[in-house]
Amino acid sequence: MSVTHIGNTLTDWANTLTGWPGRLLIKYLLYVINLVTFSMLALRDWFRKNRLFDSHSYSTTVAQVIFTGVDALPTITFLGLATGFIFTFRLISISNTLGGTNDIVNLLITVICLSAGPFLAAIIIISRTGSAIVVDLGNMKLHGEIEALENLGVNINDYLIAPRIISTAISQLAITVYFTVIALLTGILISALFVNPAHFDFIFKISNSFTPYLMSIFVVKNIIFGYVIATVACYNGLRVQQSATEVPQRTTASIVQSLSFVFIIDSMLTFVIFV
Repeated sequence: MSVTHIGNTLTDWANTLTGWPGRLLIKYLLYVINLVTFSMLALRDWFRKNRLFDSHSYSTTVAQVIFTGVDALPTITFLGLATGFIFTFRLISISNTLGGTNDIVNLLITVICLSAGPFLAAIIIISRTGSAIVVDLGNMKLHGEIEALENLGVNINDYLIAPRIISTAISQLAITVYFTVIALLTGILISALFVNPAHFDFIFKISNSFTPYLMSIFVVKNIIFGYVIATVACYNGLRVQQSATEVPQRTTASIVQSLSFVFIIDSMLTFVIFV
């Protein structure tokens, strides 16, 4: 039984029971299934052929990491400094008024490390890397480069798609780590220099409170964000057909879809972790 047949069956069932809300729900459900299938096939081919040690795949992955992570450092640095001054510094400087340092430490870990950091990094990656991937693959599709590669026997999955997914996931994690360190250290240093030197202790308190459980949540969340962003971008890029006007349309669709998925995933993980 094909995916199309299953989709038609589910659509008919949903239409019978709930009308247009059911059809809309099934439409988005099938789209998510297509995205997961698309990315899993690309990663399967990549790992099956052991592309980790392939020169082209390695160079593509490294180049994508540099574009996604290194080139975005000025923006991430600015956001980290601003967050550190506006949020971290103010919280730490009034820690005694709020009733103790433990609550402040937990609040900083929750907001900066597990919420603001991953979300802001995802927005940067969506706007820079996600859109660039759609434009790159879309133009390759328009100019016949994708078809030419396929005619030469090149597997697009492990040649173009998988390196972008892997590099984006790595970059998302690296950028969030960098942002988190900048945001926390900025607020702690400013507070210790201008309010109370004892606030230097927040560095050790935060590091001691960041348990392996929280660390695993931090890593998994960022890898999922990067994986989703790259998958949506690659999928939309390859859906460009014949018109050049499709490229900006697919780029816009990719940005909107990625933001929606990141928000939904973030909400679901927050509910699972803290409720």
